[in-house]
Amino acid sequence: MNNLLSEIKDKSVLITGHINPDGDALGSALAFALLLKKQGIASDVSFDIKNALPTNLNHLPIEFITENIKEKYDKVYVFDCGNSSRLGSLENVVLSSNHVTVVDHHINPTFGDLQIIDSKAASTTQVLFREFKKLNLDIDSTIATCLMTGLITDTGRFQYSNTNSEVFQMASELMNYGANLTLISENIYGTLDLNAMKLQSEVVNRINVFESENLVVSFVLQSDYERFNIPAEETDFLIDTIRLVKNSEVALLLKEQEDKSFKGSLRSRKRIDVQKIASTFGGGGHKAASGFSTNLDIESCTTEIRNEIKQQL
Repeated sequence: MNNLLSEIKDKSVLITGHINPDGDALGSALAFALLLKKQGIASDVSFDIKNALPTNLNHLPIEFITENIKEKYDKVYVFDCGNSSRLGSLENVVLSSNHVTVVDHHINPTFGDLQIIDSKAASTTQVLFREFKKLNLDIDSTIATCLMTGLITDTGRFQYSNTNSEVFQMASELMNYGANLTLISENIYGTLDLNAMKLQSEVVNRINVFESENLVVSFVLQSDYERFNIPAEETDFLIDTIRLVKNSEVALLLKEQEDKSFKGSLRSRKRIDVQKIASTFGGGGHKAASGFSTNLDIESCTTEIRNEIKQQL
């Protein structure tokens, strides 16, 4: 933690993470920004957000996020991002800065002057929380809520295989710090737009089951967003819908992009390491949850995924 905060006063500071940040990237970045503010240290928090943040994360202090950033910074802190290409439009700014610190729980980050990594941690917020505790730093309820958001989203509400006793211990401590578990759970998992529910029904109808690989697959097309009057960023929950199919080991959701490519989301229950599968497409993530992009069509991509699963069976 001393290294994390060394020589930071009176420096220009950027805090960022991967493109279109999720609960873990946002939670860890905003928690760190709030901590710096408590110590009188100003920072810019910015991400490459292609459309908009999903509304189920608006319980976080997203007003800290800005698009007005400098061309170069003295210090950059990158959260939940193991490859600089995943920074999107901020990659050049980050790589041209004087010093880059990467805090993450992915395997073998490819950049950064200082790396604080635990690939076995459930979330980046878990890695950051450990650092906060080392110096007994002041964690208020807002910081605790940010940290809890990353923990909850990256463990799938404490359901993924990365959930262990330390995860529950951290959750308990964050509750004592004032984390608003009810607000987080209700906003992320407890409410759904009616149009999103209609799209969900369509995606369920499209499910295809491949019994030999225990794989379930569905997809979302660009035309669906217009048909159901819903933005793409409000559909991240759909992968958790199709993974509910009983006896499925792996779930795959393919979402068509504007350029006709697809973004794939993978979830695994136990045996299959979907991070390895995603890496064959140049993607990544974690054993139980990963993502990738591909120019293959739905059928070809599904065939590739099936073959990769067979390699692990």
